[in-house]
Order: sequence, then structure tokens, then C-alpha cells
Amino acid sequence: MKVRSALVISLTLAIAAGPNTAWGAWGGPGTGTGFGGAVSMPTGSTPTPSITGRNVGVSWAQSLLPDSTAVNAYVVKRYNTLGVAQTIGSSCSGNVSALTCTEAATPPGVWTYTVTPKHHQWFGSESAASVGVTVAAPSLTLTPPTALAPLPGTLAGAVASFATGETIVFRLDDPSSGTILSGSVISSPIPFSGASMVSVTIPVLISAGSHTVYAIGSAGSQASATFTVTAHDVTAPVVASAVIAKSTGGIGGYVRQGGQYYVYANVTDQGSPSSGLATVTANVSTVTTGATTVALVAGAYTVEGVSYSYRSALQTASNPVAAGSKAFTVTATDVATNTVTQTGFSATVDNTVPSASNVQTVNGGGTAGRAEAGDQLVLTFSEPMDPYIILAGWTGASTAVTIRLTNVGAGDTVQVWNGANTAVLPLGTVALNRTDFTTVTRNFTSSTMTMSGSTITITLGTPSGAVTTAAAAANMTWTPVNTVTDRAGNACSTAARTEVAPLDLDF
Repeated sequence: MKVRSALVISLTLAIAAGPNTAWGAWGGPGTGTGFGGAVSMPTGSTPTPSITGRNVGVSWAQSLLPDSTAVNAYVVKRYNTLGVAQTIGSSCSGNVSALTCTEAATPPGVWTYTVTPKHHQWFGSESAASVGVTVAAPSLTLTPPTALAPLPGTLAGAVASFATGETIVFRLDDPSSGTILSGSVISSPIPFSGASMVSVTIPVLISAGSHTVYAIGSAGSQASATFTVTAHDVTAPVVASAVIAKSTGGIGGYVRQGGQYYVYANVTDQGSPSSGLATVTANVSTVTTGATTVALVAGAYTVEGVSYSYRSALQTASNPVAAGSKAFTVTATDVATNTVTQTGFSATVDNTVPSASNVQTVNGGGTAGRAEAGDQLVLTFSEPMDPYIILAGWTGASTAVTIRLTNVGAGDTVQVWNGANTAVLPLGTVALNRTDFTTVTRNFTSSTMTMSGSTITITLGTPSGAVTTAAAAANMTWTPVNTVTDRAGNACSTAARTEVAPLDLDF
């Protein structure tokens, strides 16, 4: 019996030599007649690129095997000018079965392309590089004129080389944090051409000078263009408010003869945009003789909690100057020479020295003649005093204080201290003219103080210990101090004031 040996059937694809060859082999066990042959893989044809916007179309001729069978795939590559392969867009990556592909959103630059034939797992030789194509960077072009005045104004223009399908927003002066501008893109989202006409609105609140518009695409494209805002100011500045206030601060609107003061004003320039303020002056000659053009300088100032943008240097009221209301004006001129003189401002000259007018107590605690929580001490001046001088930051509204009742050999006394009980307030001393209100010093903490007109009312809080009850009525005596002033800065008389009838038990 004849034994048949295993025969390995092989197929070899071979080319004698050179880079345009590929060898292929298949094998397996079996019996039968053997045969062999050689087939070469073709070299890719040089592709032809074409560009539309950021889209590069690549096309090439079909590659055939020796038996005229077309290969079933191609590998497309993109190179930079140094011959370094780049990551190619998804529509041209992997195995491309067609004879064309389009790389979308191609990065800006100069690129060449090659094609390599592929048949199943076998590769032919890579083609020669195509001619280079230039993909332009995204651009924003503004149509002249690009100098705007007045504002708001609209700039027209066009974008090009943006990625297909992008939407665009516009920012002012900074691509990340700049103000988002109102704008329109005629073809939105961006079409295949990568281009569209656009318009952008520049708002009023933009300063004169050079600015930049940024067009930001949703896929990361970015372009910019500059424009100029020309000052367009045909409107006079606005003087919204003004006040004269004494140099020691506190209540504004009052001054005394020979007293020092400042002039404050709130001034803004108008325009679209404005040209800026050139000068601000005040005519206070009714208060200070000859002071017709007192210069005010820009800054941040406060009177009675109200902010002002301009203030004069220190001024001195004439001495003498008659008491009464004194009108003054403020004049503002902008760089474009628009001028306004604002009238209607006034200050009161007060030359009268304030004094103590009356002192009383009010029983609110229940036991007459005993200082208790709820009782009141009422101090009345001859005119309204400046609350800011009595207690820093005080406006006359209810505020915390401490009443100190002290046992003194000649008679018990009352003083008003701050809420922390660390400093006596400049309200002088009230002598109760009796020695039987307390035997030791008592602090009435959590007391409150208010001012209405020329009257200050202090309501007693809880005493720090036991107090006693006065056995009989007596007239109190209030001695003020001259460290407290009226609204014009006149120091208080220190003349004592005895409690006005009727005679009663205090507290």
C-alpha cells in the first residue's frame, strides 16, 4: 500500500527587490497537488487636496492589483512642513474604502497628504506627498469705518476659517473674561465654507480709545479685530449733589464764622462716551469772601454716610459773616468744554454758642425717687447738637450707653458713658443734689440713648447692684462741657443749668 505524505500548500506574494513590495504567505496541513505564484501590492497614487474653509478634501486614483482587482482600502496621512505625521481627522482616519475623504476642522497650517493602498491585511507602498495646502487661521475682519462715535454703535464685518458647525460669541477686550457683546452671525452655525457676515454692538459704557473684539467659536476657534471709540461728548456734566461740612466732620450743611470747612460734590460727565471731567469748582463767596472758584479734586469722601466724588481743600469762613442760609454753586467743565453751573445748594451759618437748657428725669421704673431700669434722664440743649461729636458714628438713633450713678460726699452724680463703659461721653455731669440715691457707684448697663431735635433722652438699663430711694425732692444741676458742639461747630457753654420746676422726686 502506498503512503501519501502531508503536503504544505503555499502561496507566496513576492517582488524581487525594492520598497514597493510586500510578501504574503498562507499555509495549512493537507494532501493534494502543490502549486505556487507571486503577486505584488501597488504603490499609492499621489493624492490631490482641495480646501474649503477649514475642510480639506483629499482624492486619489484607484490602486489595482496585477490582475486588475482594486484594493479594498486606503490609509491617508497628513504631514507638516518638516515631514512629521500629524493626527488626522476622524473622517480620513483608519481604513478609507472610497477614493476621497474630507478632513473637517483642520488645524491652521501648511499640510501635505499621502495615500497607502491596503488589501485585507496587506499594505502597498505609500504614495508621494501631495502638493502643500494652506489652512488659514480663523479671522475676524471689521468693515470700515471702525471708529465709533457716538455709542452705542454697531460694527459690521466677517469671519472666515471657522470650523463648520461652530456657533460664535463676541467678547470685549479679553477672550476669556471680557464683557459679552450683543452680536449676530448671519450664517449660524458656521457653514461648510467656514465664513459668515457678522455684526457686533458696542455699548455706551466703553471708554474712548482702542479696543478689541474677540470672536470665540464653540469648537475652540478664536479671532480678533481692533476698533477705536472716539470721544463724542456734547452734553454738560451733571452735579447731582453738594454740601458744605465743617472740618471736624459730623453733620453737614452748617458752618460758623471763622470755622473751617470743606466743599463736597458728586459730579459725573455725560457723553457717549464722555470726554472726562476737566475741572470742578465751587463759588462759596457768600461764606468766604472772594472764594469764587475754589477747586475740587476727585476722590472718595463721606459726609453723614453719603459718598461724594469731589472735595475742596480746607476753607475758612469769613469772620465776621452774618448768620443765616448761604447759597453756593458748583461749576463743572469736561474735556470737550461742556460746562454747567449748578445752583440750588446752600449752607447755614450759625454763630450762636449752644448751652444747657433743661434737665429732667422721668419715672418709668415704678418707684419714684429710686433710679431703676426704665427711668429716663432727659437733657435739653438750646439748639440741636452734632451727634457725631457726642459719640463717633452716632446719628441720633437709639444706641447703647452706660449710666454711671456715683456716690459723692457733696451729692450723688450721674454721667453718661459709652456702651462698653470705657469712656465718658461729652455730656457733662448731672448733680442730683442729694446723697441718698446710692451708697456706692452703680453702672446701669444696657441703657439706651436717642436724640430728637435739641433733646437727648437716656433710658436706664439694669443697675449693677442695689440702689436706694431718695427721701425728698431736689433740683438737679446739669453742668455741660465745651467738647460737645452744635452742627456748625460752636462749642457748648459750660454754664450750669438747674432743673426747671416743678420740684419733684427725681427718677
